Amino acid sequence: MSYCMYLRKSRADAEAEARGEVETLSRHHRTLMELAKRRGVEITAEYREIVSGDSIAARPQMQAMLADIAAGKYKGVLCMEIERLARGNTIDQGIVAQAFKDSGTLIITPTKTYDPDNEFDEEYFEFSLFMSRREYKTIKRRMQAGRLATIKEGNYISPTPPYGYRKVHPEPKVHTLEIVPDEAEVVRMIYAMYLEGSGSRAIASELNRLGIQPQKNTFWEKPSIKKILANPVYMGMLQWRTKGSGETCYQGKHPAIIDPETFLAVQEKRETNPAAQVPNNLELQNYYHNILYCGECGHQMKRRLVKNNGKAHILCRYNQCRGKVVSATIESVDESVLSALRFQIESLEELERAGKSDPKPPSTSDGTIKRLRSELERLTRQQDRLYDLLEQEIYDNNTFLERMGKLVTNRKAIENRIAELEASENKPKRSPGESISQLRYVIDHFNDADVKEKNRLLHLVVNKIYYHKTERACYRKPGTDLWLDIDFV
Repeated sequence: MSYCMYLRKSRADAEAEARGEVETLSRHHRTLMELAKRRGVEITAEYREIVSGDSIAARPQMQAMLADIAAGKYKGVLCMEIERLARGNTIDQGIVAQAFKDSGTLIITPTKTYDPDNEFDEEYFEFSLFMSRREYKTIKRRMQAGRLATIKEGNYISPTPPYGYRKVHPEPKVHTLEIVPDEAEVVRMIYAMYLEGSGSRAIASELNRLGIQPQKNTFWEKPSIKKILANPVYMGMLQWRTKGSGETCYQGKHPAIIDPETFLAVQEKRETNPAAQVPNNLELQNYYHNILYCGECGHQMKRRLVKNNGKAHILCRYNQCRGKVVSATIESVDESVLSALRFQIESLEELERAGKSDPKPPSTSDGTIKRLRSELERLTRQQDRLYDLLEQEIYDNNTFLERMGKLVTNRKAIENRIAELEASENKPKRSPGESISQLRYVIDHFNDADVKEKNRLLHLVVNKIYYHKTERACYRKPGTDLWLDIDFV
């Protein structure tokens, strides 16, 4: 029966090659071929791993070999060390051990042959994997500690400099950034435009119109602008994220492009008053801007024109809400809002007759807060999982940062919503008559107002509206389950 060969580099091998030593896989290949010749076994396939991932998910050749082993294609596998097979987490090690055991496949190394049907060999194999995992964790901790120490010294360790900078090494063991003057002016313009009221999409459009080239892509896009606006590197700081402890900033050796006051002003604006995403030279079309928010994730609802019927719809564009939050025509949202305003008038009139003050908003329900806190717990678990995927090198740094950024944004939105609900319990009491007058004014003028005026009118009586809709209307169920959770002024 035939045998196969599995080849994979370790970090130590990669470092040795960087020092000019012989290419590792070629050397290992020669050693294992000599071993096969001495043992009189026939090698019919090679699985040569050229990626550096430590988990099975990041190693396509390991996945292919395990599938072939499970199919009973080989009597044995030749490899340099047990550790080359599985050095990831205990789940990966268990998958590898079980695959060899179920198929009865031998593991042949230059120092020992492991028979999974032999009880002592099985225990030795599992112990070797356990020790390999401990060594791997120790190395990862040392690497992380080394990176953190380097950042605390003010060194920039990321392989790619952010837009506006280039990497320099002014002296041994110093890795920092220097300003690229033309790009730095663009960064300053981005911050200035944002503080003046332009959104990320509008800023990207303006940069493209001016013919300014971004760092990697052909055109500027909204996510790139948002990353620049959120990156503390531009105020001379370096960011370090720690599992379970959030993120910490340290003073960098590089010069700042943006002064701290401007940077912090932008962060406050991003959190409390996001700019309307309006293309240049066009009027705002969504009069629910800064008013209507998704009841599932807490982000602003968007307006989109549907081509097949020419109607404007309200929808949530965040991936996590797909299948959970269904769009609705803007007319149906208008009807629900106006109905809610009329119902609020009726409630206030009853209070006025009873000589009582304005009631607490319905949005302060304990059930809503409980659901939001449950979602926060889920996001915390998801955040821990992201760090695990980064440690296992399933995610590269860019993917990790992008997904962590979205997760942090989601957390912030939910935390803000909880704070609003809790704060509403302490809202000052108002005269029902004052509120009734304002509500009637909005209802009487809403339908005839233009987009800007509708937005202004809604702000007179509403702080925020949270949108809920989970079912699409159809001929069997033509109704709608749309409901709005309104926080009145």
